[in-house]
Amino acid sequence: MGSVPTLELRDLRAGYSTKKGFVRAVDGVSFRLERGEFLGIAGESGCGKSTLAYAVMRLLRDNARIESGQVLFNGTDVAAMPEAGVNALRWTGMAMVFQSAMSALNPVLSVGEQLTDAVLAHRNATKAEAEAMAVEMLGLVDINADRLRGYPHQLSGGMKQRVMIAMALILKPDLLIMDEPTTALDVVVQRSIIEKIDELRRALGFSVVFITHDLSLLVEISDSLAIMYAGKICEYGRSRALFDEPLHPYTEGLMGSFPTLTGPVVRMGGIEGRAPDLLSPPPGCRFAPRCARAFEGCGREDPALRDIGGGRLCACRLREPGREGGRR
Repeated sequence: MGSVPTLELRDLRAGYSTKKGFVRAVDGVSFRLERGEFLGIAGESGCGKSTLAYAVMRLLRDNARIESGQVLFNGTDVAAMPEAGVNALRWTGMAMVFQSAMSALNPVLSVGEQLTDAVLAHRNATKAEAEAMAVEMLGLVDINADRLRGYPHQLSGGMKQRVMIAMALILKPDLLIMDEPTTALDVVVQRSIIEKIDELRRALGFSVVFITHDLSLLVEISDSLAIMYAGKICEYGRSRALFDEPLHPYTEGLMGSFPTLTGPVVRMGGIEGRAPDLLSPPPGCRFAPRCARAFEGCGREDPALRDIGGGRLCACRLREPGREGGRR
């Protein structure tokens, strides 16, 4: 029997209740995240990435809810856990770096107060012990301890993001979820943040789910990639293999939407059309209305995410055995 993964989703469905019906933003998502593994989840805006992250953390509120499925964290189903148990688990077992550090930090509390808050809430520690832990974490993200007394407005965008990372990791959780943490940062700072996350992961041994719309950020640093479209995973595999040979037409379109840094200069492409309405998604493959390679059957049958060998999963009828592009 294999080891228990840090995180395993089983047919997770989540979304939002509206006057017109239920918008299923996450529709039957399943994957495993092993201990110490770095999983990147990529897809365009509105594909369900952030809803997935909030569902895992049980942070869905108001009209949002988990409809069905399991969120297994170290073998325990978080989706079925009472609220008190989830509150105890957050920051100690799993933590999250939110989408915008510019607005996620409290502007009227010092950096030190915000860092020590999680420690004092979840550990039987003195204020001095909590501050010592805060100083240690700031050092790990390359921020001087004198910033402990400062306020968010006194920090650059990159420093705010590193403070958010320190805050998430201060209690040494097993899982770190990062929801587009570098969106508002320039490319140089993005690179330094990504490298710092990977350095800390290797030093502390936690697992990472990194969510972004920018596939180019994830190729070199992540172990595996999951590509989401319209609430579903359409392709999954090891990062380098997926980059070298994208199998789903949507992945190919994402790959063609950012410039290469080496090799000949080529014209960037795009994906025509827009993502479907998740209140009433189209029949069959949800990408079919935008896919230049779609054929008649694509609009009738929703393709399953199937194993095509080599650790690759793809939900595309073009990859069925015996069909053009498929593997025999």
